[in-house]
Amino acid sequence: MDTKAKIQTAWDYIVGNVYNPDTRLIYDHKHAADPECFPTTEEVNASYPNSCGYGVGMEDGMINGGTMIDACLFRYEKNGDEKALEFAHNLLGGMLNCIFNARTEGFVPRACTPYDGKTSYVDSSRDQYTMFVFGAHRMLYGGYCTTEEKESLKKALTAIARRAEKNVIPENDYDILRDDGGRTLVNIMWGDTLDNHEYLRLPMIYIAAWEASGDEHWLMMYKKYKEEAYEKSLAMTEYWHLYALQQMQASVLVCMEAEADALWKEKYLKLMNIVADYIVTMVPKVGEALDSYTNYNEKHIPFREVNMTESWRIKEIGLPCMVPDRNDTEEFFVLQDAANIIIVNAMVPGRKTPKEAEDLYWKAFDKIDFSIHERVVPIHFIEAYYRMKQ
Repeated sequence: MDTKAKIQTAWDYIVGNVYNPDTRLIYDHKHAADPECFPTTEEVNASYPNSCGYGVGMEDGMINGGTMIDACLFRYEKNGDEKALEFAHNLLGGMLNCIFNARTEGFVPRACTPYDGKTSYVDSSRDQYTMFVFGAHRMLYGGYCTTEEKESLKKALTAIARRAEKNVIPENDYDILRDDGGRTLVNIMWGDTLDNHEYLRLPMIYIAAWEASGDEHWLMMYKKYKEEAYEKSLAMTEYWHLYALQQMQASVLVCMEAEADALWKEKYLKLMNIVADYIVTMVPKVGEALDSYTNYNEKHIPFREVNMTESWRIKEIGLPCMVPDRNDTEEFFVLQDAANIIIVNAMVPGRKTPKEAEDLYWKAFDKIDFSIHERVVPIHFIEAYYRMKQ
């Protein structure tokens, strides 16, 4: 299969299998249009099997959407594909629908259940906030938004910023808080417990709110945090998997493009190159991991039918703490790592893709058998391709 045919196959897989046209969201497995494969409204409201929706197909709706919006816009710019642009608008609408149906202002749900198209789990993550803001910024900055979308993004982004200003304070341990007001599992937005890749997430929220609204208050909030966030972002460390650096690079890119000061733009560009320099050193390690696994196309089993493992991390916050156990978790992340090396490197304006990274990308892509594959990971290969070929 040639390159263009392979990308088209992946594209058709995403649109036809993991996208639900009713909710306008991309889910985590290929049964997106089958509500029976997802938690019911009652199960979601009860935080079953856990408060984040881990392992049920609703875990990464905002990450999936923000990533695919970026790919759609590059595909439209490169190929003039009007359907790709229409898909980006649909995804943005689905993500906004989740936010506007949340219980509390400015909460960014992971996704909503296909059972009613509205109900979401009470806990989210920094990652979901980051990639929603990234997708929103790409639509705004690229000039793709309709008048109605601009108003909706102004409402959503300023609501998120108000939530951050209210909740990300020492009294809450800098937690942006769950939709029910409780403490989150992975949504601390500031303080001394973050890793370097997480510090620019909060300034990104504020500058995006300013970009959407023109309200100088949000520009001042961005400026309040940006210097410390920048300094704490500089020291690269080790990462469980490389999606952390995709999200870091997304937050830096939003700040760089929305920033008016030329010197700060240069600083952000320097930081983006530091991140890219680091990630290309991961090619051999990811390549070794890629060769060590074989289970890249496991059949999806509905979460009610698999074994559940107890998670002490979720138990700590006093909610149901069972997580569906999958046999292909590491395989999923290794494939994603290979694509994210390309994405992170290619996010840097003018930067070329190293041959060894591109070779690893195609080797990993070849592990996906679209006749039987059932997970959402091809989305990262689509995004990597259009970023790499921009």
